[in-house]
Amino acid sequence: MTKDGEPFVGKSHGEDFTRVTFIPDLDKFKMSELEDDIIALMSKRAYDVAGATKGVKVYLNGKLLPVRIIMIKFGLFENSSM
Repeated sequence: MTKDGEPFVGKSHGEDFTRVTFIPDLDKFKMSELEDDIIALMSKRAYDVAGATKGVKVYLNGKLLPVRIIMIKFGLFENSSM
């Protein structure tokens, strides 16, 4: 949060997409690793985005989160809203 670098914008080979990655500044918060509750919070946010955003694929740790499909199956979203 105190250091920033130049963004990397690479050439696309295939579908258009946006990848967002980050490296936490553990020293800033006097941590040696991310705590489980912080990882759980970040994971929840990824699921929130996957469930609330149509037309995007959300991956967490390299795995696709099929949240919208599950929500439609259980009647939390109408299929036409996808």
